[in-house]
Amino acid sequence: MGTTNVSSFYGLTKQALYSLFSKTLSSTKTKTQLHKLHSLLITLGLHHSLFFSGKLISKYSNLKHPSSSLSVFRHFRPKHSPYLWNSIIRALTHNGLHSEALRHYNAMLHTNVRPDSHTFPSVINACAALCDLEMGLVIHRRVSETGFGTDLYVFNALIDMYARLGELGHARQVFDEMCERDVVSWNSLISGYSSNGYWEEALEMFWRLRMEGLVPDCFSISSVLPACGGLVDVKQGRLVHGLVEKIGVNADVLVSNGILAMYFKFGWCRDARIFFEGMVVRDCVSWNTVVCGYLQLGLFDEAISLFREMIKEFTPDLLTITSVLRACSHLRDLGLAKYVHGYMKKSGFEFDTMANNIVIDMYAKCGSLLASREVFDYMECRDSVSRNSMINGYFLNGCFDEGFNLFKMMRSNEKPDSVSCVMILSVYTQLGQVDQGKMIHCDIVKLGFDSDIVVNNVLVELYAKCGKLQDALKVFDSMTARDIVTWNSIISACFHNEDCSLGLRMVLRMRNEGVMPDVATMLGILPVCSLLAAKRKGQEIHGCIFRLGYHSDVPDVVTWTSLISAYGTYGEGEKALIAFQEMEAAGVLPDHLAFLAIIYACSHSVLVEQGLAYFDRMKKQYNLGPQMEHYACVVDLLSRSGLLAQAEDFIHSMPIKADASIWGSLLSACREAGEEEMAGRISEQIVEFNSYDTGYHVLVSNVYAALGKWDKVRMMRKYMKAKGLKKDPAFSWMEI
Repeated sequence: MGTTNVSSFYGLTKQALYSLFSKTLSSTKTKTQLHKLHSLLITLGLHHSLFFSGKLISKYSNLKHPSSSLSVFRHFRPKHSPYLWNSIIRALTHNGLHSEALRHYNAMLHTNVRPDSHTFPSVINACAALCDLEMGLVIHRRVSETGFGTDLYVFNALIDMYARLGELGHARQVFDEMCERDVVSWNSLISGYSSNGYWEEALEMFWRLRMEGLVPDCFSISSVLPACGGLVDVKQGRLVHGLVEKIGVNADVLVSNGILAMYFKFGWCRDARIFFEGMVVRDCVSWNTVVCGYLQLGLFDEAISLFREMIKEFTPDLLTITSVLRACSHLRDLGLAKYVHGYMKKSGFEFDTMANNIVIDMYAKCGSLLASREVFDYMECRDSVSRNSMINGYFLNGCFDEGFNLFKMMRSNEKPDSVSCVMILSVYTQLGQVDQGKMIHCDIVKLGFDSDIVVNNVLVELYAKCGKLQDALKVFDSMTARDIVTWNSIISACFHNEDCSLGLRMVLRMRNEGVMPDVATMLGILPVCSLLAAKRKGQEIHGCIFRLGYHSDVPDVVTWTSLISAYGTYGEGEKALIAFQEMEAAGVLPDHLAFLAIIYACSHSVLVEQGLAYFDRMKKQYNLGPQMEHYACVVDLLSRSGLLAQAEDFIHSMPIKADASIWGSLLSACREAGEEEMAGRISEQIVEFNSYDTGYHVLVSNVYAALGKWDKVRMMRKYMKAKGLKKDPAFSWMEI
């Protein structure tokens, strides 16, 4: 039509002319074509036509050119037709200019043009998009006043608006008042319930839709699937999936993605993967769902593998990328971390503050503080999370001085937040530096964080673990609000400082104040009952565990570890080994404590080869880094077996510096075996630790006495006296 002579149109009838231009407008695909057609309409004088003006407004809107839609509207005179107003309001709403749409609606009313049933759906949609409930209620009243209260499309728009604004009571009221409903009406309400977390109501309305004889469409299914996942209702989820197959919407990618997400909510990664592999159409959302699903279930290696596959076909969104970065943090895989970070740079991802914070944390957890600091230094905009992530990175990698220096630098420029204080206090607790912790306590009071429960909980822990029980009690008593963590901390503090009587009184006080004990509380109390041989109290706690439902029919790693530990304590090493094998066969993954229990059991039954094999498996098969307790257990294992030289070599080969407890274990074995030379050498090592533990000093003193080194014995006694150390008297406990 662009090359046609204008004069050729003059011979056509009005009806033919309108039909020709109407078809051409409908088939126009680009803005350039539309501009040419618009120019032709002006040349022929048809731009004054109400019909063509409305069509042009709509077409410009569809091509994402709202300014041209407004230009057509402004040049048309007179503006007495609701059709013209409806066209521009719909065009503005379609292009996200919701405030402009409402402004034109008000202008329409001021020019005394009466809105019709085509006006209200667009206006109501604009109110929903702007979250303007007040205006939405005004529009609803006008709908009722103008007699459109029975219009299906208007009612559907109202249900959708109220649902999007979280006003589900209003949405349900509109729904119940409808004389006629279609599947859109049901979908709007189901979607509203589902998106606002009213899972049961969403399922109820979905099955009511079926009972009304309506066939659900893709939107019905995709709205109800999150409800099945949210409730973890496997039966309903299976029924909905079966219905999907029955009505033939299984090829719809929206529905398939919903089923995929539901299966991950159930924790059925195998079923989800089978379904994913069989999907007819997969889009970016499908890949994002399956990658994030694996990550949420802690299957990091599988998620990374899928991510590598995904980027061959699709570009992941920021949610997936940040999730993958967190997976790299969990895996502590620096090479993988650099690969994902490099991919982000190559793909042109915008590194906002949040993304950079995750990258800082990732590199720190992967052990690359240089890369972490480089990201931190080059950030244009840093927030408190950025600084806390960097400080925490230093602490994670044992660079305490650098972490404290950055904290001091941060504090000189701005006030630290409560997270910073909690982090610093936790490190001082770990290092046993109570005096520095007290300085931070002063800052906390000045900054007004002394009413923060989390901060106070960490303060209680600091004082308790540093042997300052009275200070811990002062913080506890000053707290205006306490949670279960507070109570568990103070109870644990009492037991840790060997004031069992106070600890049990605290348990009673907690119950009197109406706080329900949790699993952690029980795990804190039971060992004390065992230590005190308080059988009756232990039985009471056992009964409480059953009443509160904390017992489990399916043994978890904690249960298995307790069983293995019990066998080890009573010298049943072979039974402990069988229990460990049964745990693995049951699919329960052993953790640090499980390996500590089995090595301990081997030590007490002199099963040297088996104990060393489990220590090796812990590192190589399960990728668990040994902690000080594991090294101590291996030293004890070798020492008890008389392999003293091997035990000493093992200590010297440790990647971390052995503490007094490890050397003390070997010294006890040397004393029993009569290895005087080695005992003397190890005694020197223990003295260097400057420990406050009376037991080690007494042990060293006794070794020196056995060696006839009385000058050293006198020195040790003077040293203990100067430090105020006394040998704790032994005692027995009997429950009456």
